[in-house]
Amino acid sequence: MTLDERVEVLTLVDQSTPGDQPLLSSLITAAYPDMTTLYRKGASALGLDLPADDADLQDVLEAGIEQVHHH
Repeated sequence: MTLDERVEVLTLVDQSTPGDQPLLSSLITAAYPDMTTLYRKGASALGLDLPADDADLQDVLEAGIEQVHHH
C-alpha cells in the first residue's frame, strides 16, 4: 500500500470515532512506532489537532492507548 492509501485506511477506521474518545489507530502506533507519521496524517485528515512535538504526541498516544484498552 502507498502512504496515501494507508492514511486513507486509518482515516476510514477512525472517522466514526466520537470526539471525546481516542482514535483506534493509536493502537497501531503502539505496535509499530514508525506509523506515527501515518497517525498524524490520518488525524489531520479528520480535522484533529495534535502536538507538534514528538514527545508530546507520544504522551497523547499512550493516554489514548490506555483509554482504548480500558473500554
